[in-house]
Amino acid sequence: MPSKGPTSIHRRVLFFTSEIPQSVNAGSMQLYRVLQGYPGEKLMVMGFPPEKDAQLLPCRYETVKLLTYRLACTRVRHWMSGLNALNTVWEPQLGRSERMAREFRPDVVVTVMDKLSYYKHAWALARRLKVPLMTITMDDPETFETAAPPLRWAFRRVLKMIYSYASVSIGVSREMCDYLEEEFGKKSVVFYFGAPEGIQPRDPKASRQLKNPGQLSIAYAGTFGLGYRDGLAAMIPALEAANARILLYTRDQHWLISHPRIVNRGFHPIEKLWPLIQEEADVLVLPYAFEGLRTAVYRTHFPTKLSEYCWAGMPILVVGPEYATGYRWAQRHPEAAVTVDGYAPEKLTPVLKKLAADGELRKKLAQGAAEVAGREFDPMKIRQRFLHLLSEAAGRN
Repeated sequence: MPSKGPTSIHRRVLFFTSEIPQSVNAGSMQLYRVLQGYPGEKLMVMGFPPEKDAQLLPCRYETVKLLTYRLACTRVRHWMSGLNALNTVWEPQLGRSERMAREFRPDVVVTVMDKLSYYKHAWALARRLKVPLMTITMDDPETFETAAPPLRWAFRRVLKMIYSYASVSIGVSREMCDYLEEEFGKKSVVFYFGAPEGIQPRDPKASRQLKNPGQLSIAYAGTFGLGYRDGLAAMIPALEAANARILLYTRDQHWLISHPRIVNRGFHPIEKLWPLIQEEADVLVLPYAFEGLRTAVYRTHFPTKLSEYCWAGMPILVVGPEYATGYRWAQRHPEAAVTVDGYAPEKLTPVLKKLAADGELRKKLAQGAAEVAGREFDPMKIRQRFLHLLSEAAGRN
């Protein structure tokens, strides 16, 4: 770590969030990765309880169960979110949270704009302690938690107030930052979270030969959330027409797709996952859905699996609507990825056949993916930049 400059100053950081840093769950994993090596005595995490099988940072974790969040999980959740935004629900945990926070003496409070009860609580703590607040927006705050229509104005008002108070606002894509400025008047920093350290790109020459001669093997790694399961299922007609198959590597073993063209390869820890995929697959796929409740997320999120896909050093296929941030990213990186804007066999089948037949194309894409990984998703550079942003946020009143 550099001996000079803002990133060498380890501020006392309090994370108060539902997305706590831990080694499982997409958002939590990103925080866990960028905080590797941070001095444990200068870090404290308050919020959701850790998952039982998760690895944690070497710092103090405190579980905080909020009454307002419990009420927001009931059948009247939309009304409760609106009432919470109006400050009409008393939160009995605030006093306890403040006592623990004062004992820690943070220089900055950090929260993920995920669940209103938690990021509103973090905002209250920052104001009571008179310290800066740093917000991290991974998904549109109004996608997963909304207020009843008559109270939506209150929900948006509290969002504007929190963003206004934040000394630094991080957005996970350029589209997210544009959205935050347009909707809430908050200028934000584009910050792409990255892959874990240790993934070694496959030799591009290995992409010349199909792993299963005569058949293209397409890998999907990750959970089925955000409509990805629907996208994978929609590929089946094109898979049959192109004599291709999908290999699944997922934790969601209770939600598998039963079809001969979709092969379950189980769940594997990260250190074993990518060597196995590199040994078994030819192409990696990001399969967006085209309809459903979660598709609104696509306009501003960033699928961090793309950073891992690049580090794997393999060709990338992105199928989805043109407005999806991952699709737009892939179009900006044609040296690494191929895009298709639909699952209809007349659109997708020719692309699958081309990828199966053209070993030089696969080699070129694999080499391009590895180059993008080193240029845009270097874990060390990402971590250093995150530490710089923490220091910058702590230094602003």
